[in-house]
Amino acid sequence: MVVWRALLGAVLLGLGIPAGMPLATAQTSFTNPVLPAGADPSIAYDQGRFHLVQGDFYNDDNLVIRSADTLGGLADAEPTVVWEHGSCPGPACTKIWAPELQRIDDRWWIYFAAQENDSNDTHRMYALRSAGTDPTGPYEYLGQVPLPGGWAIDGAYLRYADSGYYVWSCLNPDNELMQQICAVRMADPMTPVGERVVLAAPADAWETVPNDAGLLINEGPQPLIAPDGRLFMTFSANASFDDSYRLGLLELTRGGDVMDPAAWKKSGGPVLPGAPGAIAPGHNGFLTVEGRPWITYHARLEPGTGWAGRSVRAQPMTFDASCRPHFGIALGPEIAVTDGPGAECGAGGLPSS
Repeated sequence: MVVWRALLGAVLLGLGIPAGMPLATAQTSFTNPVLPAGADPSIAYDQGRFHLVQGDFYNDDNLVIRSADTLGGLADAEPTVVWEHGSCPGPACTKIWAPELQRIDDRWWIYFAAQENDSNDTHRMYALRSAGTDPTGPYEYLGQVPLPGGWAIDGAYLRYADSGYYVWSCLNPDNELMQQICAVRMADPMTPVGERVVLAAPADAWETVPNDAGLLINEGPQPLIAPDGRLFMTFSANASFDDSYRLGLLELTRGGDVMDPAAWKKSGGPVLPGAPGAIAPGHNGFLTVEGRPWITYHARLEPGTGWAGRSVRAQPMTFDASCRPHFGIALGPEIAVTDGPGAECGAGGLPSS
């Protein structure tokens, strides 16, 4: 514990917070977890309120949104069902995974993965679009996003350098036990153009930890645009159902083509270390609050608790002088969380959602 607290002090200094200063200095402070049961968090900040979208078995395989004036207030927010799954067999009837809340132009979108029956082989990406500008809905169900290559989960839309892209976790056609990070160009948020490319695949020791299912996994891609305009992308590696889950980082070469795998560089190891009460942090999201960047993710309070033990977390992050992102250490329930220090490398930062 002494070693861990010393390491935490170093991380706080890295975030621009003196080690001797209490992290909780504002009335909006809270402690993780934000939500005691949940996974794959996507949180948007809009018009002074936070909006968390969730699905999966925690919410009876429906899509729900919780809204509050503070991050800490999300725990007590009443969930609003914005979409109910239909009966199986049928499109998007079960295993509603990892909904992603994004503002695209003047509408809100929710992308989510779902099956049409009990077979994981039928997992595909689907989309909702808001009828107006309110992130809490109502939403229109648009159906399946027709991504090339079949099986798909953990999708997100990316607008970069005046072009649209979609990134998701796909299967290796030669090895159905391997999940990779794929990308495709998009004519609009529902329409892929051309073939997919593989941006990353599990290869290094830190991202190929053996698991009971024999799976090799890269999943949960999350685009991140730095204040200087450079493109990064976090992803999650290893099995989400055990304690080897980790967060990695991809970096696009300056001026590189998003669709060129050779233009991407992968981190040499995890970029968000776990800690007591914050075990196996992964499958993250990003948001900006009053100009300050935050990272969201899920982790476990106790080891060995599997999917049921996951809970939703949030904490500030920063960019260093060279505009590279730094996420610190996953904060457990003993550490109060409040506003972050913002971006050090200049004005701008993350998209608002």
